[in-house]
Amino acid sequence: MSDATSALKPHMLIIGASSGIGAELARRAKNNCKLSLLARRVDRLEAWSGPSTSAFACDVSDGQQLLDAIKAAVAAHGKIDRMVYCAGKQLIKPMRGISPADLDEVVRVNLTGALVSASAFASARVTTPEASFLVISSIAAQRPEPGIIAYSAAKAGLDTLVHGLARECAPKRVIGIAPGWLDTEMTQALPHIYDDAFRERLSASAPRGIASVEEVVDLAEYLMSDSAQSITGQTFTIDGGASL
Repeated sequence: MSDATSALKPHMLIIGASSGIGAELARRAKNNCKLSLLARRVDRLEAWSGPSTSAFACDVSDGQQLLDAIKAAVAAHGKIDRMVYCAGKQLIKPMRGISPADLDEVVRVNLTGALVSASAFASARVTTPEASFLVISSIAAQRPEPGIIAYSAAKAGLDTLVHGLARECAPKRVIGIAPGWLDTEMTQALPHIYDDAFRERLSASAPRGIASVEEVVDLAEYLMSDSAQSITGQTFTIDGGASL
């Protein structure tokens, strides 16, 4: 690929690119974008490396490390056209059993990292004038349940971020997606909670069944495309109707 051809591609930065939504979005974007992929498990991203793709080791719970990684991405591929924050950590504990360390970690990963990313997104040195910032929230932000209150509160902060940042950074666009339960590594790591019986109950109760990671990425691609230029400041639910 010539340097001139590469220069015409938009630069997409994906924070939390090693699995789930981030990994699927990277897979689809690799031929159409210059990609900067940030993840703690950078070994999973090594296969992506190439002239138009760079991987950066980054723990999003460390704000300075996150800012440094974003700056390194700009140095490698130029100003960012599309920034995606899909890093997340689920905490399932009743409030009476949550330690300050638990709270600190879930807020740092789900909310503080997004706020740090937003501060970089707002800078003209980091993003282009027409850049878009997409964050992955959750229906838990609007439908908190026992055992996930801290996670829900952090995700609710993302919804506020989307609304406020869109006003502050216009004409740059800021949008959010709030998926329902998804079958990802994060949920697969909790088989004692999200077992086959859980999946069957959820699928039966949602009018359109359980949404997939691929469907969430379909929506993300549209919201960041030129076809969605008038959409900003909104968070869109995709959950098969489970929250109706």
